[in-house]
Amino acid sequence: MKNLELKTIIFNSLKYIETNINEPIMAEDIAKNAGYSLYHFSRMFKKQMGLPIMEYVKERKLIRASEEIVNGKKIIDTALNYGYQSHSGFTKAFKNKFGFSPALLRAFSFQINCLGGNCNMSHVFMKSTAIHATKEELYELLITTINENMLEYDHEKIRKAYEFACKAFDGKKRYSNDDYVTHPINVAILLSEMEASEDTVIAGLLHDILLEKSNISLKEVEKMFSNSIVNIIKGVTEFNGNSDITDEDVIMVKLAERLHNMRTIEFMDEGRWKEKAKETLDIFLPIAVKMNNEKILAELNDLSLKYI
Repeated sequence: MKNLELKTIIFNSLKYIETNINEPIMAEDIAKNAGYSLYHFSRMFKKQMGLPIMEYVKERKLIRASEEIVNGKKIIDTALNYGYQSHSGFTKAFKNKFGFSPALLRAFSFQINCLGGNCNMSHVFMKSTAIHATKEELYELLITTINENMLEYDHEKIRKAYEFACKAFDGKKRYSNDDYVTHPINVAILLSEMEASEDTVIAGLLHDILLEKSNISLKEVEKMFSNSIVNIIKGVTEFNGNSDITDEDVIMVKLAERLHNMRTIEFMDEGRWKEKAKETLDIFLPIAVKMNNEKILAELNDLSLKYI
């Protein structure tokens, strides 16, 4: 089977699962919809998604249930909506997946909402940032994330990379009208959350200098930092969906970059949403599976399904 055909089958199957997520859907139903035997389809699905079919369905149900609980829906109503026959059965499945009860999630969400804040899905996805946070706010969060994860980075080098990025993207804007530099800082925050190496985080801060025609050259990057960082930036720039990347640092930057772009996809032309969502499912989900990062995998999948 050709790779493109496999991706199309999985893409259509994910849409089918999402459409029927509130129904008592079985693996046989999904395989039949795809036009394959359960045995053959199960092998294809696990190879592409990193999970058995019904484990994936269960995960999607629990993620969707989490979103409803965060938004204030009663636990028992949520449980029934996703096919659980009792509060206790749902609670057991939820705790097995996330390590705490849905009641705790609801209490935490209620407290935050009452205080006027924004509850996130950090038990499922990567830590999020405010959409329109300034570069100064994001830099502060980057340092906080580095400290919280007890990463032994050279803070002076991180600061220099931040200032270098600000210079490189000075005057440039994103579709959201935010300073362009907020994108690479968000990428660096995600990389520090993933506990990437110091060089990878710095490369994340500078990863777009070639594509965005910045006023910074790779020679300057090498002089200021290292050849290792230059090589990561080159790898990120030369990436295409058909290439077989083996450099883990490049992979991490590409995943973090795609995740932040998907988080802000609403600011792009609506006509490109489906294209970007499908590209994410086809190219970046298999990469996330190989990296074995459950939170990035879950969030990229969740965001993509919202825009297909």
